[in-house]
Amino acid sequence: MSRSATTRSGKRAEMLRTLGDLARRFSTSTVFLHQVIAQTVGLSATDTRCLDLILTHSDGMLTGGRLADLSGLTTGAITHILDRLEKRGFIQRVRDTEDRRKVFVRAQEASLKPLLPKYEALGKAHMSLVEHYTDNELKLIFDYMEKMSQISERLMEDAVAAVRKER
Repeated sequence: MSRSATTRSGKRAEMLRTLGDLARRFSTSTVFLHQVIAQTVGLSATDTRCLDLILTHSDGMLTGGRLADLSGLTTGAITHILDRLEKRGFIQRVRDTEDRRKVFVRAQEASLKPLLPKYEALGKAHMSLVEHYTDNELKLIFDYMEKMSQISERLMEDAVAAVRKER
C-alpha cells in the first residue's frame, strides 16, 4: 500500500472513530434531555417517548400491545407506563365498541400543554441548525438518519425476539 493510501485509510479510521464518538454523545445527550423535560411533569423519558408513539400512530389511538411492539418494552412495563400516564391525565383508556376485550389508549392533548413549550424550543433550536445546510446536504442527512433509524429498529426487533425466545 502506498504512503498516500495508508494516510487516507488512517484519516478515514480517525473520521469513523470521531463519528462513533459523536453518535454516542448525541444519543446520550438526547436521552438525558428527554429525561429532564419529562421530569418537569413527573414522568420519565420512556413515558414521554411512549406518549409520542401514541400521538404519532393510528390517529392517536393504539393498544398497549401495539405500543409494546413499537417500543420493544414488555407488556408489563407498558401497563405501568400507561398507568402513570393515565394517572397524570396524559392518556385515556378507551374500550373498543366492537370488541370490549380490546382497550385503546388515546392521548389527552390538552394535558400536553406543559410539555409543548419545551419541545417547541427544541424543535426551533434544531430548525435553526438545519437552515445552514443546503438542500443536497439535507438530503444526505435525511438518508443517513433514515438508514440509522432502520438499523436501530431492526436491532431492537432482533433483541426483543431474543429476549422473548429466552423466556
